[in-house]
Amino acid sequence: GSWMHEVGAGWLMTSLTDSTVMVALVQTAISLPAFFVLLPSGAMSDILDRRLYLMTGNIAMAITAILLGVLTVTGHINAWGLLGLTFLLGLGMAMIMPAWQAIIPEVVPRSSLQGAIALNTMGMNIARVIGSLIAGIIISLSGSGAVFLLNATTFIFIIYVLLTWKREVPDNKLPPEGLRSAIMTGLRFTRHSPALQATLIRGIGFFFFACVMWAFLPLIARELLQGTSRTYSYLFAGISIGAIASALLMPKIRRHVDNDQLITWASVVFAISIMITATVHVFAVALLTLAICGASWITVMTCAQVSAQTALPNWVRSRGLSVFLTFFMGSLAIGPFVWGTLAEFTSIPTAMIVASSGVFIAAFYTRKWPVSGNDQIDHTPSGHWKVPEPAFDIEHNQGPVMVSIKYQVADQDRSAFFQSMDQLGKIRRRDGAIDWHLMQDASATNSFVEYFLVRSWLDHLRQHERITRQDALIQQQIRDLLVEGTQPVISHFITPLR
Repeated sequence: GSWMHEVGAGWLMTSLTDSTVMVALVQTAISLPAFFVLLPSGAMSDILDRRLYLMTGNIAMAITAILLGVLTVTGHINAWGLLGLTFLLGLGMAMIMPAWQAIIPEVVPRSSLQGAIALNTMGMNIARVIGSLIAGIIISLSGSGAVFLLNATTFIFIIYVLLTWKREVPDNKLPPEGLRSAIMTGLRFTRHSPALQATLIRGIGFFFFACVMWAFLPLIARELLQGTSRTYSYLFAGISIGAIASALLMPKIRRHVDNDQLITWASVVFAISIMITATVHVFAVALLTLAICGASWITVMTCAQVSAQTALPNWVRSRGLSVFLTFFMGSLAIGPFVWGTLAEFTSIPTAMIVASSGVFIAAFYTRKWPVSGNDQIDHTPSGHWKVPEPAFDIEHNQGPVMVSIKYQVADQDRSAFFQSMDQLGKIRRRDGAIDWHLMQDASATNSFVEYFLVRSWLDHLRQHERITRQDALIQQQIRDLLVEGTQPVISHFITPLR
């Protein structure tokens, strides 16, 4: 249904206006809401029941799709009305997108995550093929309004699946975070997670330039190939067929190359294919090159999704994915406007060639931020960090809290100790610390004190729940560097109630 809507909206806009910018803005209207709601929606997905949250979002989108269909069928739609209602559908999609992504690890074991994402991607592209072909036929027979109404009916099936899903709700001992706190926690985690940051950089380097394919697809069909709505739907289907082929071949390819190599070479192939599409205006050639672009797009998308999923523990998964999706959708929102404006001042082929050149350059420049190896990170809660037992009652919202840890380190191990402590500092900040420092005792060369601040006692208790087995390995490395016979000495301090 969603792919049918995208075909219907793109083609309808070409009949409502001659402006290439307005046609490109259809993609922007779908993607722009991500800037406004992905972060809060990711937070709500982490702190609310994801199943009920998804049901509410899909019901709202169904109502919007019905309104758009009725207005189009009755002839009351115009270019700005189409953009507005498409924006609302994009808003609904942005609200539920982090939750959809976050439930994948809930329904498959971690060892099957990569295959599950590839299968999910393949299913999405099969839907794209079917949806685009059906949309092309319906548009030629009854117009885009019928497509929008049919899209509205497809939400019935989604809502039914969610109703029958027997989700196991995680048992959280601590109360959920507030919305504002949850958003800030997600942003803080991203800031101090090198693995997630690398995923964002590699993703932006591709999607900002590569989105020219989706933004210009109606124009490629109508202007460059002088085609009809059927031509548009065939090209749309060609992209999806390429994506399906890529998903089927991905397991075999991954045996020989890692995610970084896949992203680089898929980007190069995409850039060459878009250049050919821009310069050779023959339907058969465009169908082939766009199918190759579809395969390359999904290859990069799958690698980026796997990298993002495996960089995130469960407690912050929706929020971390919402940051990833914000940058992804932001690229799809800003990119089409940039390339559409460039086409207005130059030409469609020129804008496509400039964008493809950007894909090629970014493919090699962003290699300095590798994303391979995230699947080796063990995010399983370790449970090794003993919960403190204070001598008096402490309220959950009491704070701030200061934790100090004293270490005795042999002189020959200082360099290794500093390196491990730098990693531990990122972990402390990532899991909730608002400040962190490592200090040296001025009266002893081998005595060091780590201290960090947390806003409240409840936030510190959450730190205990969030520590992972991967983090435990770093803490063990630090213990191994201590003077023989010594252990870290931990003290907790809290702002007193007056």
